[in-house]
Amino acid sequence: MYRNKNKHKHRFSKLKKQYKDAIKRQLTRDFILLSKNDINHDCLFAHPLSETDKLFEERDGIEQLSSHINDDEIYMQNGYASAATALLNLIKISNDRFVRESYINPVMFCFRQYLELSMKDSILRLRLMRKKANKDESKIQGHDLLNLWEGLVKYLTKDKTVISVGNLIKELNDVDKSGTLFRYNEFLTKSIGDEERKMPLIDVDNLYTRVLQMYRFFESVNELARNGQDEMAANHCEYE
Repeated sequence: MYRNKNKHKHRFSKLKKQYKDAIKRQLTRDFILLSKNDINHDCLFAHPLSETDKLFEERDGIEQLSSHINDDEIYMQNGYASAATALLNLIKISNDRFVRESYINPVMFCFRQYLELSMKDSILRLRLMRKKANKDESKIQGHDLLNLWEGLVKYLTKDKTVISVGNLIKELNDVDKSGTLFRYNEFLTKSIGDEERKMPLIDVDNLYTRVLQMYRFFESVNELARNGQDEMAANHCEYE
């Protein structure tokens, strides 16, 4: 009986592994297909533009994307983070230099945008829970990540994780303080900012790990801020 139980358990583990492997192979095939059919390929099959064509239009019987107002904040932040990891996965499995070199800028832009949105959202929600405003509160306008981090860290307990995240934010902000490094090419950087475009060396596997670690951290902070705001609103309703 004990032997049969172990045999069944071993068979289940084997089937589970086979299922995971099959899913992984399918995802890899999907990613490879995506990387093969880039915009240069796909645009050849698009019909010519006409004067009546629109970017946004409603059509009956067709599922259309329109974030509900209550979910917009979540979709917005997570969309940028998910786009960054999806593109990183494409880079990781591709041997095409065009894919690797051209997709890394959208990766960095999307993840930087996620960090900015997440910190701004958390700061504003945490500020709503304080009794009164602090004189030295950081302004959240602009794209300076370090400034946002300094505004957020005031609400956090400074442990090893917080210090480590702060180091990564400073590192990213040092190379892209204006928020244009991964948005402007060299010509635009020189023409608009009158400066050299200095790209850091990027190890894709290392970057992927850091993106996941930072996402996990900032999502936990944002969830804490959201839960606190919800609890405060619930307590307010009880006293009305």
